[in-house]
Amino acid sequence: MHLASAVLLGGFWLRNQSTVGLSAITLSPLASFVGLVLALGFGEASSFAQIFAIYVFLVLGHAAAWIGLADFWHQKTKRLMFLVVVLSVASVFAVMFYQAGGGVALGRTAIVSIFFAISSFSIVLVIFRAKGFRIDIYESAIRESRLGSYFVMAMFVIHGLANLYRIFSWPALGFDTAFSADDATWVTPLTILEALMFTPLYVIGVIMMVAERLQTELRVEQMLEPVTRSLNRRAFLTVAKVVLARARRNADAVSILLIEVGNIKDIRDAVGRTGCDKVLKQLSTAVVAGRREQDIFSRFSNDEFLLILPGTPEEGAILLEDRVKGEILGRSYHQKGKDVTVRVKLASFTARGDDLEAEGMIDAVAKNLALKTS
Repeated sequence: MHLASAVLLGGFWLRNQSTVGLSAITLSPLASFVGLVLALGFGEASSFAQIFAIYVFLVLGHAAAWIGLADFWHQKTKRLMFLVVVLSVASVFAVMFYQAGGGVALGRTAIVSIFFAISSFSIVLVIFRAKGFRIDIYESAIRESRLGSYFVMAMFVIHGLANLYRIFSWPALGFDTAFSADDATWVTPLTILEALMFTPLYVIGVIMMVAERLQTELRVEQMLEPVTRSLNRRAFLTVAKVVLARARRNADAVSILLIEVGNIKDIRDAVGRTGCDKVLKQLSTAVVAGRREQDIFSRFSNDEFLLILPGTPEEGAILLEDRVKGEILGRSYHQKGKDVTVRVKLASFTARGDDLEAEGMIDAVAKNLALKTS
């Protein structure tokens, strides 16, 4: 079962090699399988070399899962890598030092279980920091599933607790042996059973988690306008409805900012369609530089861009309008050896309460724009 799970995850990785962190995640059950074979397939481990190899592979399996899942959730840092390496090496050397002193198998298990427990709860923390239980605006709009990530978190919580049990079952620590079933005879069978059950469930959780990520990326790709990589019209209206519904519940003001490129036809005639697209990319970069992190940006039509500004009253919208306009006009646009002039008009509109309705706000800001000069 353990080998089948590892092979299944390996096949899944071959089909999704571009997924960040999946290679290390896939290494995890393979390394653990080798460790279990060395521990269980050749009788009771007795030689120093065999015991060393067992714990190297078992520790490598947990370290690979820790690094891979941190990478998958964009939480991998140099500090984390240093911590994983130090703890992994320290765990293996602690086990071997104990073994060199004539220690028993239960003691070795308890020592390395400290590392297993730390890595398990750290993985839970990594996923929780990345996703948590807070669903943002974009996730609400695309209805992103989190079942896989929660399943993996649950597996590592159980795995961590099982390793805590093994730690506290070590008689040398002086804990009440009633907690560890008298003479700890349950520890070895429990370790084997938990290891055999954990890996298939872990693999199932990882496959669910990665599949959810790929599905989300596909949905996000469908929401983006291909030239500027901002939200397309349909996606913007979907996200705007979520933003406005939340604002109505919280009695917040929401503003909308409309940017119109007045000379897009002249730009296209001067530098061609490809050159015009590159100019629009540059303009989008300027808008993104001027907006705030929570503001939602869209190419709404051929020559119009929209920003929805959550929790922003009139004064804030005017300030942001000036800032975005400054970013756009403060940049130089060059294509095909020519200087390109970009003429833009900007207007904003703010709504509250029952007026928080997407189509009505877009119509209102378009009327405000029509009253402005370039």
